Amino acid sequence: MKIITNLFFIMIMQAGSVCHAQHTQEKNSTMSKEVTEVIKLGEDAIVELALKSIGGNVSLENFTSATVLSNGEEVYVSFRNQYKYLSLNAICYFDVGVNITTQTTYKNSVANPYNFTTERAIPYFHITEDIKKHIDFVKQAIGNLEDFEDEMVIRENEDFYDIEVVSESQESSYKIKKGTGEIYDEFHAHLEPIPFDVESEQAFEVIDFSLKDK
Repeated sequence: MKIITNLFFIMIMQAGSVCHAQHTQEKNSTMSKEVTEVIKLGEDAIVELALKSIGGNVSLENFTSATVLSNGEEVYVSFRNQYKYLSLNAICYFDVGVNITTQTTYKNSVANPYNFTTERAIPYFHITEDIKKHIDFVKQAIGNLEDFEDEMVIRENEDFYDIEVVSESQESSYKIKKGTGEIYDEFHAHLEPIPFDVESEQAFEVIDFSLKDK
């Protein structure tokens, strides 16, 4: 199976609109027979197919969410970790995308520091109680994250956490001091829109399986 990293992966990971599986055929007249049959398998079966495509010992425990999407011609599964924590001198795969139709896997590693590499196989992220404590400290220091839907990279250093947040319209980075939770060295930059139309009829949409059999 091919492993590809590109803008398509980022776009799919940020897909947020919902289409009802019950009405997918009516909404998208170009839906292929193959896609229809795959959707009939149900969400759990499709996610399991995607996990098998990734291989290794990867399971849902490596991710905080798994989403099934389709554009009428292809079925795609997005595995994500919203909060990506890394200890010093570490590298992990946090997000993985699997195109069930084309049997293609998209994945991106994240490292701390940025240029850290390893000759060993890159592991998939797996949250532990210790990691959760680091994430909770950062979230408490930032505060007001109830409506936060973007992704955050948390790189631990000796005296602080290096924070990176990227959304569709803004990129932010700052540091959080250990112990006190003080936020400093803030940087925010506006991002220009993607220079092509992603709101086409063929855009990937999340499938709502709760309505499939109604």
